[in-house]
This record gives sequence, C-alpha cells and structure tokens, in this order.
Amino acid sequence: MKKTLVVIAVALFCSGFAAMAQKVTGSFEALRDAGRVKMVVEFAEADIMGMTEEQFSEYETDWEKDKPGLLSLFYSYANRALKGALTVGSYNFDTDCTLTLLVRSVTSKGDYDCDLILSEGGEESGRIVGLYAPGGVFGTKLNLMKDGAKHTGVAIGRLLLKEIR
Repeated sequence: MKKTLVVIAVALFCSGFAAMAQKVTGSFEALRDAGRVKMVVEFAEADIMGMTEEQFSEYETDWEKDKPGLLSLFYSYANRALKGALTVGSYNFDTDCTLTLLVRSVTSKGDYDCDLILSEGGEESGRIVGLYAPGGVFGTKLNLMKDGAKHTGVAIGRLLLKEIR
C-alpha cells in the first residue's frame, strides 16, 4: 500500500514538471552559422515578485546600478553552455539574428519564467515558450534574481545548442 502511494506521489510530482515544459515553434536554423547573435533581455512587461519593473526599481534601489551585471550573467552563462557553437551578447552592432528574452515573471526566490524569440530581419522565425529556471536559496531579492539569471542563461544555452545541432 505504501509503495503504491509513493509511486502515485512521484507520478503526480513528475507530471507537474511536464506542464512546465518548453514549447518550441518555428525554426532556429539561422543560428547554425550565425557566430555572434545579439540578445536583448526585456523586463518591461515582467511581474517581478508581484511588482512591475518600475515598482521593483523603487523597492530595490540598486536595480539600475545592478541591472547591467544581472544581464551579463544571462549572456556569460548561456555562452558557457553553448560551448563555442554560438556566442550571445548585448552587441552594439547589428547582427543577422536577434534573440529576445521576454521575462514574464520572477518569483521571490528568483525563479524565472520567460519566452525566447529569434528574429531575422525584424521577423520572428522561432520561439521557445515556457523557459523556466530556478532562482536561489538565500540572500537578498537581487541576489536570488542573479542566481536565477545564471540558471536561465544555462537553460538558454542548452536549448539553443539542442536547436542548432
């Protein structure tokens, strides 16, 4: 009886993760030979711990100062996971393709829920919906967000690597 309950509990637990799975639409084929790709991270419409970005910047007074460092974590951890197959960054020049990370929400633990969009010549060619990554365990809200940015960067890199191989 106990074994049956454990099996049911594990099955229900795992089915919750299936609901968080990413959905890929369109094509990311253009990234295969891209080399370097500009990646933009958008918080404009995000729910950050129950606040808008503007409200969060009032709550977390160091937000504007710390935001560039947070963004660099997305790029550097994505690039580590990409292992040289592609390089993403906040380049000041135009690239053939642009990745936009739309941050939908950030929880109080720094968990991220995002969409990743690939655009070629201004037209959307691919989208990954439901990109989820966990945040941190302890620290300030900003530190938990930084932990989440690292995990999100790794998730981006792994998904892109899978899509371009």
